[in-house]
Amino acid sequence: MEHDNYNDDTKPNSKKFISFKHRESLLTQLLATDPNLRMIHDLIALFIFVFLLYKIEVFINEPTKFWEIFDGYMRNSSDLGQVIQIWFIMKMFVLCLHYPLVLFNNFFQYRWLINNFENNNYNSDILCEMYENRQYAGCLYQIILYTMYSCISIFAILFYCTYCILVYDIKLIGSFSLLIEMTRLLMKSHSFFIEKKDLFIEKETLKNLMVNKQHTNMYRSFWALSSRASFRKYIYYMFAPTLLYRDSYPRTKKIRWGRVLNFGLQFILFILLAMYVYQGYLVNLTKTCTESIELNLKLLYQIITPGIIFYWLFFYVFFHLYLNLTAELLRFGDRNFYEDFWNSKSAKVYYRKWNHVVQNWLYVYVFIPVDNRFQNRILTNFAVILISALMHEYIVTIVYLLEKYGLVKNLVSIKLIVTNWSILLAILIIEYNYRTSCPLSEPWKQIILPRFIHHVKI
Repeated sequence: MEHDNYNDDTKPNSKKFISFKHRESLLTQLLATDPNLRMIHDLIALFIFVFLLYKIEVFINEPTKFWEIFDGYMRNSSDLGQVIQIWFIMKMFVLCLHYPLVLFNNFFQYRWLINNFENNNYNSDILCEMYENRQYAGCLYQIILYTMYSCISIFAILFYCTYCILVYDIKLIGSFSLLIEMTRLLMKSHSFFIEKKDLFIEKETLKNLMVNKQHTNMYRSFWALSSRASFRKYIYYMFAPTLLYRDSYPRTKKIRWGRVLNFGLQFILFILLAMYVYQGYLVNLTKTCTESIELNLKLLYQIITPGIIFYWLFFYVFFHLYLNLTAELLRFGDRNFYEDFWNSKSAKVYYRKWNHVVQNWLYVYVFIPVDNRFQNRILTNFAVILISALMHEYIVTIVYLLEKYGLVKNLVSIKLIVTNWSILLAILIIEYNYRTSCPLSEPWKQIILPRFIHHVKI
C-alpha cells in the first residue's frame, strides 16, 4: 500500500480532476494555532470525562439503571453477527466482481493494441490515434460492459443489502450502519470503474512498446504495465477516507502514533457520550402503541436539545475524529474533509462545506457529466440535488429549493441544526418505535403509510 511517490498529473483533457495535496483538517489547524480554542476544546473533553465518571458512579450505586440501558443496547445489537456477515459479503462482491471486470477490460484494450499491431492493419501513428479516441470497441461491447457493471452494483450490493435488512429484520443501529456502508461501496466502486476502466498509455510509451516488441509475452507485458488496475492500490483506496479513486495519494512519511492515541481516546469518549444521549433521547420519545405524544414546549425541548448535541457529536466523531484517525493509520495526506460550514450564509454554501468527501464525488460524477452533456446549469443543479436527496434525505432538497426562491437567507446553520436535524431525528425514532411496537394488520399500510402522524397531537 505504499504510495509515497505521489503523482498529481492530470489526464489529458480532463475537466473533472480534483487534486490531492498535503493538508490538515480545519479543526486540527485551528487547535494547533489558536490556544483559546484549544483550551475550550480541552475543557469540553474534561467536562465529558467527569460527566461519564459521575454516570459510572450512579450505575454502581443503582445497577438497575445500568442494566436497563445495557438491555436496550443489547436488543439493538443482537444481530451484530449478521451485520458483520452482510458487510463482509458486500465487500467481497466489490473485490471479486468489480475489480476483475475492470482488469479484464484493461486486458481487452491491451490485446486489441497488440493484435492490430502484429497483424499490420495500421501503422503505429494511426493505431495510437485510434486507441486514444477509444475506437477499439464498438457500441455493443460498451453496452455489455456497462450492463455488467450496473448489474454488479445493483444486485450484488444495493439489492443484496436491502434484501438482507428486510429478511433478517436487522435492528435500527445495524440497518443504519449497513446502509451507510452500502452507499460508500457503491460510490467507491463507481469511481474506480470510471477512472480505471480505460487503460491509459502515453503515446510515446505505446510506440516504444510496439517498436521494441516488448509484448512478446502478452500476459507478462500487460501485468508489467503501471497503468493497469492494481489490486494493491484498489485495496488501499477501499479503506482510504476519500470517494475519488487515484493511483496514488499524498502520503505522510510515518504514522504519528501520538495522534492515533489522541484521536482514538477522544473517539471512545465521545462515542460513550453519544450512546448515553441516544438512550435518554430514545426513552423520552418512546411510548407504547396505545399512547399518543402531545406536541408541547416540553417535547420540543426534549427533541431540540439532544438533536443539537447529536448533530455536533456526529460531525466531530465522524468527520473529525474517525476520518482523521483512518487517515493517520493509512498515512493519507489530504485531510480536507470539511470547511467552516458553521459560518455559512446560504444553504448552498453550507452543504458544500459540510462534507467535502461526498461533495467532491457529486461534483466529479454527477455535476460535470450532466453539465457537459446538456449544457444546462438548472438541469445540472437539479441532478445533483436529486442524487443527493436519494443518498441523504428529502429535506435537503427542500432547503435548496427554498434558497433558490429567496426564502432562506439568514441563520441557515441555526435553522438546519435546530429544526431540520433535530425534528427529523425525532420523527425517525418515533416512527421506528411505533412500527416495531404495533405493526398494522394490512402489510401495504405498514410499508407505505407513516405512523407518527397518528400518534402526535398538536
